[in-house]
Amino acid sequence: MVHLTQRFQERLQVSMDEFLWATQLISEARLYLAPRENRWPVARLLFHLVDYERRLGLPSILQWVGADCPIAGTPEEDAAKEELAWQNGEAGDFATMVAEFKALREQQIALLGTLPEESWQEVREAVWGPRSLAWVVTKTYQHTLEHTDEVLRSYLWWR
Repeated sequence: MVHLTQRFQERLQVSMDEFLWATQLISEARLYLAPRENRWPVARLLFHLVDYERRLGLPSILQWVGADCPIAGTPEEDAAKEELAWQNGEAGDFATMVAEFKALREQQIALLGTLPEESWQEVREAVWGPRSLAWVVTKTYQHTLEHTDEVLRSYLWWR
């Protein structure tokens, strides 16, 4: 029997690997170019994922080992702060963002391995309201898949 811990660890690993694989399909010359009007460049998508993992993904899982609920503003406030950080050049180069994304995701995967199996259904107050650990990790997984899809669309339909 495969336990939820192993399943979620695999999903977080695979979704990270798939996102990074998709970014490798994009030429270096296009990493910082918007593929279409009103779409983020691939580098901006990676910056967004790193911000999410740092601000919400990892801190939300840490709640199940006793950390406080992460503090988040409204979606609009958080988006404005993130955009300002991007515009101010806080992203670093692409390789640095990849390394940070990997490190944050690896911390999450390792942390999940320390939690008892019953933690998955335990509900805590999260930034999204009362949620189980399974919901919180599924949100991180979904978020990564959403942006992997965007990168793949950029690769397939670049205009």
